[in-house]
Amino acid sequence: MLTFLFVDEDPLALAALRRLARDLPGCKRFARGMCEALVLVRDEPPRVLVSGALLPDGDGLGLLEQVGARHPRTACALNAVLPPQRPCSRPITWLDRAAPPAEVHALLRRLGTGPLA
Repeated sequence: MLTFLFVDEDPLALAALRRLARDLPGCKRFARGMCEALVLVRDEPPRVLVSGALLPDGDGLGLLEQVGARHPRTACALNAVLPPQRPCSRPITWLDRAAPPAEVHALLRRLGTGPLA
């Protein structure tokens, strides 16, 4: 089953992502931090994981790399103002936090329907 997991410490950012993703196919889950996200990933690895850069209990890029290493078929995207500032151990898509909603929606759709690695 197609599953999206959105992680962000900001409830307004999560609400915006919830609105943008509502018509995408599959299950959508939401977490406010790294620990909560890792519990959800353990229960069911997502097809798409989108994380904010700063989390109250960790680093969003670190979360994406950790999940990506364990679940290489998960498409990972960093929802941040700037692209990752350090090298990544695996491909991470940058989702511009200030991008227009239609652009974000299109990217989420592409990530969810792209080929599985």
